[in-house]
Amino acid sequence: MKALLAKLKSETFILDLAPKSPLPKLDGYQYRLVDTATLEVEVLREQGINSVFTQLSEQGIQVLSMRNKANRLEELFVSLVNEKQGDRA
Repeated sequence: MKALLAKLKSETFILDLAPKSPLPKLDGYQYRLVDTATLEVEVLREQGINSVFTQLSEQGIQVLSMRNKANRLEELFVSLVNEKQGDRA
């Protein structure tokens, strides 16, 4: 199972931010503000997530909770299917 999940190139996390947080800026990451207190961040495998927390902390933004956007096995399946379809093109 771990070997399969290691094939994921990226993972998307949903971060719940403290109310009235300033607008975040994350260098080196794809991200979007879902609403005023929810941040969606795509983290590449080689990046790790520590820098996300470091950058947010430096901006005075508190993360209240974090979760995966999708089940990792689902993400892996979709990723593998997309790769196979790309190979056929």
